Amino acid sequence: MNRAEKYDISHLDDKIDKSRIRTKDEKAIQVIESVFDEQTALLIVSLMNKGIIKEISHVVSTGKEANVYHAYGENGKELAIKIYRTTTNIFKQNWRYLEGDPRFKRYKKGTYSFIYLWAKKEFKNLQRMSSIKIPVPSPIIVRKNVLVMDFIGKKREAAPLIKDVKIRNKRKGKIYSKVIDYIFKIYNEGKMVHADLSEYNILYFNKEPVIIDVSQAVLLDHPNAYFFLYRDISNINRFFGSIGVDVLENDELFEQVTGFKPDPKIKIEL
Repeated sequence: MNRAEKYDISHLDDKIDKSRIRTKDEKAIQVIESVFDEQTALLIVSLMNKGIIKEISHVVSTGKEANVYHAYGENGKELAIKIYRTTTNIFKQNWRYLEGDPRFKRYKKGTYSFIYLWAKKEFKNLQRMSSIKIPVPSPIIVRKNVLVMDFIGKKREAAPLIKDVKIRNKRKGKIYSKVIDYIFKIYNEGKMVHADLSEYNILYFNKEPVIIDVSQAVLLDHPNAYFFLYRDISNINRFFGSIGVDVLENDELFEQVTGFKPDPKIKIEL
């Protein structure tokens, strides 16, 4: 079987049976098949055989770049499995986030090599943010295009995006301040920039914001780091301003985070 072909679902079911792994949600299997080539399916089975994944429960979200599944690990621990599509053209859209990153200087321009590095990049970015106590899903393992991490939610239900939550007025300002603190800490302690921060990449869990989707995050020596930072600030101010928060000016916030004023060219590019 060519590795770009879809993985035979009956073959996957056989593998799961042999591994004594349960997959309860038939829809989950069907959607898994849509992003599985044979190699990806075998990676999942390998993680099951190692006991890292005990059971795939259901689909959490589907997207152009990746699908996310709820699963269980050891002792009933809830997990999120992010499977990056190997047939997508995301490398054409997102190469600039990787090409300028000094951690990944020697990558080959091609779908498979890019996607494997993209998954590894998200894993490393999660590790880096976790190490400075930024609320993100704690990464567990990455294997090629499969990333396993902590599940943000409880009892199988994923935490909602912050844009979909009706936050009480007296908490809105506090949540805004926390997100700004995250931006400051990621920059000053993590020496990086999220580079895709918006209301679409922040979950609301236990009344606190949690940062997700960090594959685009770049180190400060990336050539576009400050453009990305200004864009993050602009996005966050736009969202919180739209729900009634008295936000700081973009330039003022940029200066608070970095210690210097933004280059006017950055704003022209937005």
